[in-house]
Amino acid sequence: MTSPAITRKPSKPPCWGSCAPEGILLPGKTFGRLGHSFAALKERNFRYVILSTISLSFGQWFQQVGLAWLVFELTGSASQLGAISGVQGLVFLLMSPLAGILSDRLNRRRLLIATTGISAIQSLALAVLVASARVEVWHLYVFSLVGGAAMAFSQPVRQAFVFDVVGREGIARAVPVNSFAQNLARIVAPAAAGMIIGFAGTASVFYGVALLTLLAVGFTMLIGATNQLKLDMKDSPWRTLSGGLRYSLSNPTILGLLVLAMIPTLMIFPYVGFLPFFAAKLHGGAQGYGVLATGAGWGSLVGLFALMFVGEVKHKGKVMLLAQGLYPVAVALFSLSSNFVAAMAFLVVAGVFFSISTTLQNTMILVSAREDMRGRVMALYAMASGLQPIGSLTMGVAIATWGPSEAVFGYMMVATALGVIAAFTFGSVRRA
Repeated sequence: MTSPAITRKPSKPPCWGSCAPEGILLPGKTFGRLGHSFAALKERNFRYVILSTISLSFGQWFQQVGLAWLVFELTGSASQLGAISGVQGLVFLLMSPLAGILSDRLNRRRLLIATTGISAIQSLALAVLVASARVEVWHLYVFSLVGGAAMAFSQPVRQAFVFDVVGREGIARAVPVNSFAQNLARIVAPAAAGMIIGFAGTASVFYGVALLTLLAVGFTMLIGATNQLKLDMKDSPWRTLSGGLRYSLSNPTILGLLVLAMIPTLMIFPYVGFLPFFAAKLHGGAQGYGVLATGAGWGSLVGLFALMFVGEVKHKGKVMLLAQGLYPVAVALFSLSSNFVAAMAFLVVAGVFFSISTTLQNTMILVSAREDMRGRVMALYAMASGLQPIGSLTMGVAIATWGPSEAVFGYMMVATALGVIAAFTFGSVRRA
């Protein structure tokens, strides 16, 4: 079987420092170290990527908060909320491989515009249903199904698209800035959504989702030519998918990064869903839960700011593995804390290590993937995060059996051990 013909679209190289009119890169010291950390934003296309990311991230958090509240209003059932979330997670898992195939076959910018536009339309439809008091529970299942499919395309395609925009030479600075924008939304958006619901009603938050996703579409449309390859691939979708899978499993670095991505998804991340149990133990109540829920987010901002300040990290593999190893240790210390301030501090520290490990991991897998395989590799990477419901289910059973502190501590110890084993198994990741 012959290799697919590959042609590259011409594009202007990104300007990461202060550029003369002729496009000559001037010394980064012109802006100082801190200014150089945000030098990726001097590239016009990347600025629109960030604006699109912020709009979409706020919209996704508005959607999550609004949907949860709407389920509570309509049913008051935790099982219904779990089932609706489960539908979204299952669709995400099933659709991610298709997203990877289309990401490598089609123009990613147009694909993002189409899928984000669909999200805007269905959000607007749900807002109208809520405002007219015609919404029913089955509408929410349809909403979650469409939303899960849109998210399955959005995450891997958008990550690969960032590489298309900035190129190999700019990806180390671009990924932390992009992640910073997402984590900013993670902290601000839930509170904003709650205020909108409280002052303007549930329908208003879904109108907000539609507006934010339309803004994301508009910013994406303003992005000019990128470095994406045009692939003349005549293989069937199945061969395209199997080829990407074989490539990912045969590349030691990519395989190692995929395995390392699954460990926190299954063993660490699920603790966030059980924070109310710890808030009750620490006598924090609902207000304490709200504070604890922001702890990891604030820590993530600190970690991302540090990465942006440092710029190009040497020995990315070793730093990433160290951060991933310390992340469950910080969560374990949180699980054992009996003091609210200490518990919050450990969550902030956990957020720092989490953001450093995942951002470097994201950068490494983008750089390691072959250009004609990047979309499919990122789809597999996104699927790792789609496994979290499995981890939540098993951790929930463990908490019901042994209690929150004992169960979470045990999970963190297992996660630490698995991380050490993976670090020694995949030497190419350590050397990256």
